[in-house]
Amino acid sequence: MYQATQIMDNDQLMRVVPSVFATEPFRKVSERYTFIPTIGIVDALRDEGFMPVHASQSLTQIDEKRGFTKHMLRFRREEDMGSMKGKAVGTEVPELVLVNSHDRSSGYQLSAGLYRLVCSNGMTVKSSNFGDINVRHSGNIMEEVIQGSYRIIEEMPRILEQVASFKSIQLQPEHQLAFATAALELRYPHDEANNSRAPIMPEQLLNVRRWDDKSNDLWTTFNRVQENFMKGGLKGIATTGRRTRTRKIGSVTEDLRLNKSLWLLTEKMAELAVK
Repeated sequence: MYQATQIMDNDQLMRVVPSVFATEPFRKVSERYTFIPTIGIVDALRDEGFMPVHASQSLTQIDEKRGFTKHMLRFRREEDMGSMKGKAVGTEVPELVLVNSHDRSSGYQLSAGLYRLVCSNGMTVKSSNFGDINVRHSGNIMEEVIQGSYRIIEEMPRILEQVASFKSIQLQPEHQLAFATAALELRYPHDEANNSRAPIMPEQLLNVRRWDDKSNDLWTTFNRVQENFMKGGLKGIATTGRRTRTRKIGSVTEDLRLNKSLWLLTEKMAELAVK
């Protein structure tokens, strides 16, 4: 969880995502690898009015890689930060999501994101009509990232239009359950023998954590499912038969994968609803 009006300074970033400040890449990179430390990109985005508000970093069991692993930062436009206090609960605020690593596991990747005031939750958008912008560690990285950031911001009005359409679609209980069932498969796919590996039931993903999320529209349904996945804590039974609780999503890779998959699922549900 992160705060709606918090801008992270370099001291905060250093504590949370030390890989951002790497001064060289992890060993064994290609000779064609162009090293631009992420903090250089962060500073350039700040100069363009994009402020870092949240950051996370992947863990590793390899000691020598701990200062180089994949990291994710979320940015908001400075003018959006100034107007946050006047926005109603439940409002969606556009974000820019930047992913990188210095251990060869990822190049620079830019995605559209949304921050939802009601639950202090961030999500990453993977529209079927608009994908990510990937920048390899070669060429003019700085310029490509900056230009890519503006391309994503230009797409945000269309993404917010999608959100408005999701809000207008009311789901019957059986359709909400179908959505949750499909979402559960995204997180816990069946094994090769078609046995479920999910420790929880689809209904649990529809749990309402606050009064504001009682609506049955598609957008609220998506958000309930997404938040229950991301924050975890749902009681269940593991495949071993032991009682367990789902864990919050801490991996940068899984955060991105699951959020984008849920967004595509929501688009598909919207298409079915309007037919």
